[in-house]
Amino acid sequence: MMALKKVQRTSVSDQAYDILVKKITNGEWKAGEKIPSEIELAKQLGISRVSLKIALQKLNTLGVTETRVGEGTFVCDFSLKSLFSELFRSNIFGLDHNKINEFRVLIEYCAMRLAVLNPRNPAALARLNEVLASMAESVQSGDDDTYHNLHYNFHRLICEMGKNELFLQLYDSISEVMYDTLRANSEMTWNHFPRSESIQHHRELLEALEQRDLARLTKVQDDLLLDQYLRS
Repeated sequence: MMALKKVQRTSVSDQAYDILVKKITNGEWKAGEKIPSEIELAKQLGISRVSLKIALQKLNTLGVTETRVGEGTFVCDFSLKSLFSELFRSNIFGLDHNKINEFRVLIEYCAMRLAVLNPRNPAALARLNEVLASMAESVQSGDDDTYHNLHYNFHRLICEMGKNELFLQLYDSISEVMYDTLRANSEMTWNHFPRSESIQHHRELLEALEQRDLARLTKVQDDLLLDQYLRS
């Protein structure tokens, strides 16, 4: 006989939270707008102000709303950055460079795959070619800071080509970690290979995107992961 699933008890504050979130997601309360006062909301929902405060605090913590002293609570222009940026910046997860780099490679592979599956985007490919040309110039001139900035922009452009807002928000939310990881990878590569190797790798990525060649993209990213494991 199949066991019965236990009934899930939902707290009053959780129910209030769900109602408030729905009002924001359905556009009733828009970004920048002030929501009703605690007294008014508690009365409308038929709950205590204590339960309401818990629900509002959860919204504030997630960055969905912000409470301004003496003004009230306002809806924020929510993004994943408010959730992940500080967590990754402070490395509260205790992740080492290899784990972060592994995560980066896999995120970028998914974004590249989407970029290939989406309709061809000549303008974005042209921008990638321009960035790659500037990367090559910075390598030749020995301008490392410019190279690292362009390197990050190259990968973000690919993520943008994927046209998936969640991927793009995730990438932007951990931009500092992504930049630092890409920089560390380049510097490690330059300790073992000519700097031109970095340009060749990115040229292969760009050509695979232009040719919409998923097999080649997969190989390039698999080689990156393999190289990481050999070095670790």
